This record gives sequence, C-alpha cells and structure tokens, in this order.
Amino acid sequence: MRKVHSLAILILVLSIQIVSAQANKKTEIKSIDAYCKTVDAFVKRNKNPQLIFADISDYNDDLDAKWRKFASEKALEKFREKTETYTIAYNWRKNGKIIQTNFTLFSPSGDWTQYVYHYFRPNGTLAKVESEMRTFYGDMIVLQNLYFDNNGKLLRKTTQYKDLTTQKPKKPGKDFLRDFTEIKNGEDYFKKTSKLPFAKLIK
Repeated sequence: MRKVHSLAILILVLSIQIVSAQANKKTEIKSIDAYCKTVDAFVKRNKNPQLIFADISDYNDDLDAKWRKFASEKALEKFREKTETYTIAYNWRKNGKIIQTNFTLFSPSGDWTQYVYHYFRPNGTLAKVESEMRTFYGDMIVLQNLYFDNNGKLLRKTTQYKDLTTQKPKKPGKDFLRDFTEIKNGEDYFKKTSKLPFAKLIK
C-alpha cells in the first residue's frame, strides 16, 4: 500500500510540475508576442531600415559568402542592376541595438522566395522568427513561427501549409515534405545578433 501511495504522490507532483511548466511557457509566449508588437510598431514608424546588407557572392558558392554593407535601398538597387544578390538583410536599430532583421532569399530561377523575420531582444537574443516561403515546387506557401527563451531554447514551433494560388490550407505531399529541407537555403535563423553573418560589418 505504501508503494502505491508513494507512486500516486509522485504522479501528482509530476502532473503539477508539467501543468506549471506549460502555464509558464504560455505566459512567456504571450510576453514575446507583446514585445514583437512593439517592434512591429517601431518598424512601421521607421519604414526605412537603418542597416542594409547583401551577400554578393555567387549563388552556388555556399561556403564563401561575401557580405557587403549598402548605404541605402537605392544604393542596393543600383548595385543589383549589374550584379544580382540572392540574400538580402534589412535591419532596424533602436537605442543602437538591432531589434529586427528581415532576410529576403530567392533563387536565380525564381522557383522559390523566402522571407525570414527575426525579432531580437535588446540584449541581442532571439525572441521570435516568422518565416514565409513561397515555392512553385508543389505550389506551396509554408509559414512558420518559432519562439525562443532568453537562453535560445525553442519554446514553440508552428507550421502552416497553404496553396500558392488560393492561399487556402493545403496538405503537403510526401515528396514535398521529403525535399522541403533541400529547398530552404540552409540554416535560416540566428539566435543572437552577434551570430548574424554580417555582424563584423556592424558598427
């Protein structure tokens, strides 16, 4: 009887801990969403990004990225008239700290485009990533949201699939799910501003 009683108490304690952890996670995610709204409002008020970078290396040269800083969007567009850039990063700073980085990635063939929006805390840690990928492969839109705590631990990840034309929910085929990681351009988010691929160019 004592063993049964002890087991019941242990199960109860574990259940309470699990419920408490889930409640704390929900609270933290709500806090992150609230913070991201303030970042969105800041970006909306300051439409022009303060820092613009682009990888000017050859598209097929995955191991040798060459990041370059551009003074303005106009300067970037002028450069792209002669040499295309397939990975661009737009950055917004508040009080000298990067709080949002928006990556635009696409292929020379135009088969796919991916937008990856990073929300950084003032201490430089990643709070949330919103990713949108549009591809003619399977005619899909893939939407992903990822939440992170201050230590970089993933709190929640959601994925939605939609039809590229109708934008209605669409179930991906097995082939698409198998090849999806090959379509994506490698690791598409960074957990700290110091880990951004152009971090050394930031003054």
